[in-house]
Amino acid sequence: MLLPLLRRLQGAMDATTSTFAAVFLTALLIPIITATLRLHSRRRQLKHLRSIGLARSNMADQFDPSYSSFSASSSNPRIKALYIHPVKSCAPIELPRSLLTKTGFMYDRCFALAAEMPDPDDGTRMQWRFLSQRTKPCMALIRTEVWLPDPDELARSGGCLVLSFADPDRDTTSWIDRLAFKLYTYMRDTATIPQVTCIVPLQPPDTNPNQKLTGFAIHGRQAKGIDMSTIPSVATALPKLKRFLGIPSHRGLKLLRCTPDTLVRTDRNLAPLEHIGTPAVHGYTDQQPVHINSLSSVQAVSALLPAENRPLDALRFRANIWIEGAPAYDEESWKRYRIVPKAGSAARADIAPCFSVVCRTSRCTMPNVDTHTGTFDTDIPAPGKKKGRPQPSTTLVDHRTVETGNRAALGYLGMHCVPEDRSLEEAARRGTGLYLEVGDEIEVLERGEHLYGSTANNY
Repeated sequence: MLLPLLRRLQGAMDATTSTFAAVFLTALLIPIITATLRLHSRRRQLKHLRSIGLARSNMADQFDPSYSSFSASSSNPRIKALYIHPVKSCAPIELPRSLLTKTGFMYDRCFALAAEMPDPDDGTRMQWRFLSQRTKPCMALIRTEVWLPDPDELARSGGCLVLSFADPDRDTTSWIDRLAFKLYTYMRDTATIPQVTCIVPLQPPDTNPNQKLTGFAIHGRQAKGIDMSTIPSVATALPKLKRFLGIPSHRGLKLLRCTPDTLVRTDRNLAPLEHIGTPAVHGYTDQQPVHINSLSSVQAVSALLPAENRPLDALRFRANIWIEGAPAYDEESWKRYRIVPKAGSAARADIAPCFSVVCRTSRCTMPNVDTHTGTFDTDIPAPGKKKGRPQPSTTLVDHRTVETGNRAALGYLGMHCVPEDRSLEEAARRGTGLYLEVGDEIEVLERGEHLYGSTANNY
């Protein structure tokens, strides 16, 4: 792959072999050195803070076939991995443990990107609508980090979100930049590509309580948020982010922050109040506060895919809780479960978080996005066809349309959950946070049938 490039270099240099080797090594080092300098510069800006993300993923072995095996004598399922998605539809952060709140995991989907688009009901006017990988698959390549003050993760002041994405204005005609891109393709390391980075405070700046919030559409509902786009770091990055996302320069783009005042009640697939206590609320999630999924279920779907689309990356399904040790699709019969804290957990109350499971997760086109390339995935086109079928959506529709509750669903995989108030209230009484940790055991409390949309729309 690099041979033609090297030959052009060698012919242009008229130098000795040793000189050529030195130049080539320098070319290899330039992206690494540049990335290192960028990281050091950013680290100075984030002094006294620490990143909450894991350096090594617990999902690194997700394709191991052992996750498909299960015996009746096996112990209860356990948490394999935990994820939050601070900016809706952008890349996730994997955590060793996560703080549970009434609205789901702390910092999950608390930001959203919205752009000006023609109103579908009145093309003569514009409206703000959220952006997602459904139409902007490259959003999968927008990396997110959360940095918090040491050592107390419960600190409500300070802390920031860091967004980074490939500089759309980088010189793609430069052989050094092309070499950096080839290194990224091989290593899947975005640090080798020039990045645009912005730092956003996690807590909205002090504002007038009468400040007007920005309204925007998330699917069929109206949401609101504080406009963070005036923060200098964000304002500087937005023009480049427009070009990265392919948004016309004359269209507006905003980064919006959810607040306690902008939370909304869930209005379908409602959990019984006798279990959850008070009505479920959420911020910028599509439906419910928490999403759980199983590695064995993903592997079962993967086995149904065309060979060219296997193995299926579980992270395409953007769950908060990934479990191991349960049969494929077993989670679809859960109605309630609790998380049993593992022995030896430090700085953690001995409280078992409880959840009500409200419905299957009806899938859309987002699982078709390859999270490493930011492009839609298809199978090999059939003879006489120019395009392949979207995957895994085609397979999910064929094999995982297991109910008819949501006619728009492209199959079902995973379950939506709501935290129950009792465990949250007990943690509040003790003055501690309610945490889930990787390795915690899951105890199923109640089983039953699920049908999407089968409950009334109010409590």
